[in-house]
Amino acid sequence: MRDVWLPLAATALAAALTWWCCIRPMVRNRSCCTTTADPELREELRRARDELQQLRDDATPPAVHDTRPEILDR
Repeated sequence: MRDVWLPLAATALAAALTWWCCIRPMVRNRSCCTTTADPELREELRRARDELQQLRDDATPPAVHDTRPEILDR
């Protein structure tokens, strides 16, 4: 039973630190991301999202099937 206390204490400490450093500021509306960002930042974010979407679309292989059947027993 003694071997259980250290992992439980570490888990409780991690949960407390997560609450204190991450969740509590967001609940108090003090998060690092605000909805009233300046227009230049919004435009830069939009361009970055568009570029990311274009890169994802370019990296996706076309959904065209080959004319020959797939061989499953290799």
